[in-house]
Amino acid sequence: MNKKESLWPDGKKFAVCLTHDVDRVKKSYQYFTHFVKTLRPYHLISMFRKEEPYWNFERIMEIENKYGVKSTFFFLHETKSIDLLQPKNWALSLGRYSFHDEKISEIIQRLHDNGWEIGLHGSYDSYKNKDMLAQEKKLLEDVVGDEIVGIRQHYLNLEIPQTWKIQEEVGFKYDASFGSNYEIGFREGKYLPFHPFNDSFLVIPLTIMDSALFHISTNKEDAERRVIDIFNSAEKKGALVTVLWHQRVFNEKEFPLYSKMYEFILREGKRRNALFTDCKGVYYFCREVV
Repeated sequence: MNKKESLWPDGKKFAVCLTHDVDRVKKSYQYFTHFVKTLRPYHLISMFRKEEPYWNFERIMEIENKYGVKSTFFFLHETKSIDLLQPKNWALSLGRYSFHDEKISEIIQRLHDNGWEIGLHGSYDSYKNKDMLAQEKKLLEDVVGDEIVGIRQHYLNLEIPQTWKIQEEVGFKYDASFGSNYEIGFREGKYLPFHPFNDSFLVIPLTIMDSALFHISTNKEDAERRVIDIFNSAEKKGALVTVLWHQRVFNEKEFPLYSKMYEFILREGKRRNALFTDCKGVYYFCREVV
């Protein structure tokens, strides 16, 4: 992108792009694994309650309406077969859902109709499979009734530049997978979205993922300090800060402090007069100014 005094409109010093990956909408093996990890009886007790701990769409909408912001929801159509003898495979296969499940299609349409962007969360192997990506894109478009312009690959899987090439060939306008599962910050010093092929296809770098932030932070105050450090850098560089908060973590009983930290990010960004947007907004704005 061309350097200029301020890339963002209305004198905004930096921008914050809000996103949510919808990996799964039902808790399954996590009842047991989370109990073993935390020794909190809640995880076993919650098996017998009616409410679904990971169904937090209304909570997200409530929070974002409160702050006057909108975000992008990336929905996943995972097809990897279940192998009960391979626990590492469980996270990919157990608890998966279909775009055409009645409850799923209803929330997708409700989000879309009320101004939230719907994107594709490309399945685990789709980053190297053009036909799979095309099929998943069409399935989601059939439910939304509108074009799906953006994608983030599951687990941030990328083969650079091959994945971006097949995404563009399938018809995606942007990819939001360029980031880290374990670290936060500006990967490879990329403070702004960029065009890998010098055409209109855009890469929107990921800056802060919920699990990565809490993995490296020692406590709530340390997590807040790390966010503030990123915002300080963003203000100096005129950067885009892309935030990924999975929808399942907005249940405070399941993930203490996660939704509170999301609200901290919103408050801090608002205090600094940042531009808040979704990925589609970033794409269309960059298309106009580049």
